This record gives sequence, structure tokens and C-alpha cells, in this order.
Amino acid sequence: MKKKLNIENKIWKFIDKHPYSLYFFLVTLFSLIVRIVLIKYPSGDYDMFLKPWFNELKINGGILALSMNIGNYTPIYMTILSLLTYLPVDSLVSIKIVSLAFDYLGGIYLIKIVLELLKNKKYNKKIAFIIYSIYLFLPTVILNAAYWAQSDSIYTCFVLISIYYLIKKDFVKGIIFWSIALSFKFQAIFIFPLFVLLYISDRKIKFKYFLIIPLVIFILSLPKAIASHDLLTGFKIYFNQAGTYDNYLTLNLPNAYSIYLKSYDSNNTNLINSPLKEMSTIGIVSTLTIFMIIAFFVYEKKIKFDKKMIIDFGLWSILICTFFLPRMHDRYLFMGDVIGLLYLINNRKKYYIPIIIELISLNGYMYLLFSGFAVNISFLSIVYLVMLLIYSKDMYQKYFNEAL
Repeated sequence: MKKKLNIENKIWKFIDKHPYSLYFFLVTLFSLIVRIVLIKYPSGDYDMFLKPWFNELKINGGILALSMNIGNYTPIYMTILSLLTYLPVDSLVSIKIVSLAFDYLGGIYLIKIVLELLKNKKYNKKIAFIIYSIYLFLPTVILNAAYWAQSDSIYTCFVLISIYYLIKKDFVKGIIFWSIALSFKFQAIFIFPLFVLLYISDRKIKFKYFLIIPLVIFILSLPKAIASHDLLTGFKIYFNQAGTYDNYLTLNLPNAYSIYLKSYDSNNTNLINSPLKEMSTIGIVSTLTIFMIIAFFVYEKKIKFDKKMIIDFGLWSILICTFFLPRMHDRYLFMGDVIGLLYLINNRKKYYIPIIIELISLNGYMYLLFSGFAVNISFLSIVYLVMLLIYSKDMYQKYFNEAL
């Protein structure tokens, strides 16, 4: 009996000594079980794109097949895909495992960011691990990699690492890791206005630092560039992707264009067609104008960015881009789903902002992955607009109120 009590006491002693380590382990384990359950399901995108690309790469020699025009993802991702062909693992599992690994690396950097944001606060560890838990169990985060076999967790992870270094005032590393994010997915561009605002605000960021961006893209594109004898392949992919779906203003993501315009596709009413070929150009220029106005106020008011402002302006940039830019897809709000959790830390009264972001994002997942009922896209666009106006009003009151 005493021996049993001793074992029990030792267990409790360990728990008392390492409560956060145990919590981290259990949350990670439970979230991993959820993902393992879903990993066996192939999605439509996997069957139509990823699987055929993988098979074609494998048939043509794996990494040697990079010389061929296979797939329309960025060179670094296609390089990873080619390397996976050498593993004795089913392509569905190997592709998903890569993205899942970045789920957890991103989660670790979420913890690190929260600890920095709440430095010297007694409750910083508790909040950090709660945010980690919520992140791993966000429906869009679970479904994106584990079910959909998508790679949004990869570029978002590098964006989080970039934010961590921006908070630490290590701007060079911040730009390097953001450049890696951009090398994986062009959607990383949604947070680039933050870097421009930091450049305007804090002269410690030198213009020459931005030359790191093409250098990183070039380096990460080298395997594909060498194989294809095209040194510009890492840059051409963005232009090729930009021309995809150029007749649509939005694809399943509620935004400015789906408030009034309707789809001509009876099979999917969430694909909003462009009534004018110039609409995309107008949308891009309008978005740039919005950021130019924000940049003017940052310059005029001589705002100096602190940790909290990096998160606030970063999320604002993502929301503006996804609402006003054309050709937005259902998954393009993924980065906002994650960074919305960081926004919550210093804006607890605005708890509904990250909730609305997640629900808007999730709507497209439910519709596409499970043929579920989708909330009317025009209605959601209005909800998005109202949320963005509330967010913008709050930003104005906090940072620009004296600028006029």
C-alpha cells in the first residue's frame, strides 16, 4: 500500500514540477490523434492535382523531373514533393505529414510570440499554452493539412517566425523568414504592407534589407532552376498563378465583390464572375491606395511600432487584402485565422473579431470539402465589411486620432 502511495506521490510531484510540459504534451497528443484520424481521407484537390503531380514526378525520376513543367505550385514546394517520391510511403500520407509538421512548428512559435508579447507578466505561460491549444484545434487549421492536404500551414509558420523576429527587433531575420514564406505561397504578400509601414516608421530597417527577398526566392528555387535551365523560374510562377482564374473576382471567399455581384455558375454560386475585365486592376489599385493612405498617416504621425502594433497592423493588412483584392480563394484567410489569436491577447474586448474571421474562413471549407450548407456569400460579405469597419475604426482611434 505504501509503495502504491509512493508511486502516486511521485506522479503528482512530477506534475507539480512540470505542469506546462505535461499540458503541452497532452494537447499535442490529442491534436495529433485528431489529425491521424483524418489523414486517410483524400480531398478533391489531392485527387485532381497533388496526386497526379506526385505520380508524374515519381515516374520521371523524382528530383530529375523538376526539369519538366509539372504542377503550378512554387519551385520549393515542388522540390519537396519530388523528394517525397523517394520515400516508401503513400503520397497522401507523406504530403500531409509535411504540412502537419508545420502545424506544430507554427504552434511553437505562437507560444514564443505570446511569451514575448506578455513578457514579465505572471500569466504569460498560461495564456501562451491556451493560445497553442486553441490554434491546434481551430477547425480550419485541422482541416487544411490533415484533411485537405493543403500547405497553408507552411507559409503561415514562416510568417509567424518572421513576426517573432520583428517583435524582437531583428528585422533582417524577420525579412528572411517572410521571404521563405513568400517562396512557398504568394499569399504571404498579404502581410507585406506591415514591412513597408515598419520601414516608414522605424529607420532602423534599411531599404537594402528588402533585397533579401528576391535573393531568398532565388536560392530556394535553385533545384528547379538548375533542372529546368531557367534561373527566373522562382519569379515566373507568381505571374503564372496571377493569371489563373482571372475571370473571377472571388472564389468562395466573401469580400467586397460578392456583396452586389453574383455568380454565373449555377453549380457554385460562390464563384463571383468579373463583369468587366478591368475589375481586377481596379481592385488591386484600390487596395494599394488604401495602404498608401495608411502609410501616409504612419509617416505623418511618426508612429513608432511596438510589439502590440506589429500584431494589430499585421492582421489589419491581411483583412484589407483579402477583402479588397480580386481572385481570393476560400483558404486565403488562413493566415488571418492564426494571427487573429495573437490579436486577441491585447484586444480581449474585441474577442468577436477572431471568431468572425474563423467562421467566415470555415464557411468555404464546409462548402467545398463536405458539400455542407454554406451561409449566403453576400450576407457574409456584409458581416466581413462590418467587422473590417469596426477594426479600422478601432485602429484609427488608437493610432491615428491625432493625425488629422
